[in-house]
Amino acid sequence: MIPRRLRCLSIAFTMLGLSAGPAYGQPVPATDPAMSGEELWNLTQSKLFNGEIHRIYIKMNQGAWNQLHDDEKNSGCRKSDDVKWVHARYFAFDDVPMKDIAMKVRGNTSRCIPRLQFSVSFDRTHGVYSRQGNENWHEVPYDDVAKAGIKDRTLYGLTELNLRRSFNDSSSQNDSGNGMLAREYVATWAAAEAEKVARTTVRGAPVYRTAYALVEFQLCASDADNDCSNRFRRAYVVAEALDKSFFRMRYDDKKPTVFAMSHGCALKGDNGFGAACMAPQYVDGKRFDDGDAGQQAQAMNHLTGPAGLRARLEAATTPASIGDVLDLDNLMNYASIVTTVGHWDSAYGNFNNVLLYLDASSNTWKLIVWDMDNTFDYDGRGDPFRRYSYADVANAPRILVDKLLTTPELNSRLKKRLDAFLARVYDDKGAGPISSKIAEGRDRYIAKMNGELAGGELQNLARTREMFDYTRTR
Repeated sequence: MIPRRLRCLSIAFTMLGLSAGPAYGQPVPATDPAMSGEELWNLTQSKLFNGEIHRIYIKMNQGAWNQLHDDEKNSGCRKSDDVKWVHARYFAFDDVPMKDIAMKVRGNTSRCIPRLQFSVSFDRTHGVYSRQGNENWHEVPYDDVAKAGIKDRTLYGLTELNLRRSFNDSSSQNDSGNGMLAREYVATWAAAEAEKVARTTVRGAPVYRTAYALVEFQLCASDADNDCSNRFRRAYVVAEALDKSFFRMRYDDKKPTVFAMSHGCALKGDNGFGAACMAPQYVDGKRFDDGDAGQQAQAMNHLTGPAGLRARLEAATTPASIGDVLDLDNLMNYASIVTTVGHWDSAYGNFNNVLLYLDASSNTWKLIVWDMDNTFDYDGRGDPFRRYSYADVANAPRILVDKLLTTPELNSRLKKRLDAFLARVYDDKGAGPISSKIAEGRDRYIAKMNGELAGGELQNLARTREMFDYTRTR
């Protein structure tokens, strides 16, 4: 049975003329592109990351959906940039409908586990492809009217969102849910709590925000809107994109320089400074173009140039000089977070899954937390009985973290920060706010969503026990 809210959305689409291939001028709430970082933060907090279970509706060609499966299954751990943006006819987020959005599968660069995670773009007017049946891919030919309706379109100020599933939720052969979306929800909450111990941003926390969503897919066997009988729902976590708007909201920075630490090799040895391990995302506010030799040189200069990160860190030998290179409060918060929630697949343990951000206002580097789905279960090979340093997980020098651990004054400060963070999220019996948050994820969200999912899509509530056990043991 289709939930009442989704039925209302279908009626809204019909009343707006969207179901029959209408003209443009979608009723998307207007947002001022010149709004401040604070205004954008407040808007997204009230509309997107507000603690509600959101309802998302996506209608697309069956052939395009099949291609998303194939893109993920055949990507071979390549970056998601190597797959095409796929056209979806209609999209609705709660009561906000849109026509002609773009989706692509997100990369799974370390585990290569297919799970149908998506990036969703609201303003993309070129490089969007579709297909039906076994026909060849073709780029969607938006006319000028269509482009005008899509260009600069946002969902409450954001041009992109991510739809994420737990790392062990699904595969392209079997989409039944085994995972626990509460992992990512609780882990990102804990990361935000660290900012209440030591403030490192202008607002918010250096971690992506998350919200629960029931996503209804409707797939069409032909170009006709009434030939779309394949309909099903799945549970997802809506995750904030780490794009320019993220840095505008946290730091009022409109020209960020950002690198993605990935492939299990970021800053690991001499090769860890190359683009394969430290992938540039933005350089002085411009989206990185790997075909631009000048921009490539500029990006690498930030890391390996005479005044780059590597040279500055190697020359820094005192707490004060290290603090001139790294935002120490940010780094200590980060270390406290990842070792507490078991985020071993990170820069702290596995040289992976973090954004490294150069704050031009202070000329210091900060870590932005990402990809916290594989948490609260184990710390890599072994069990929760890992040292706070995670040295046995990394098993290799870590140019950022080792500055904290091998400088006695900084190591002492890190232990005090960890104590303060633990006092905030635990009580003296090993429970407290973090356990309450796990229970909330299970009872308020997962169980409630399970009531609207088919049997093969249910989240496994028993996995919550693993999270409780991990927090007590860790």
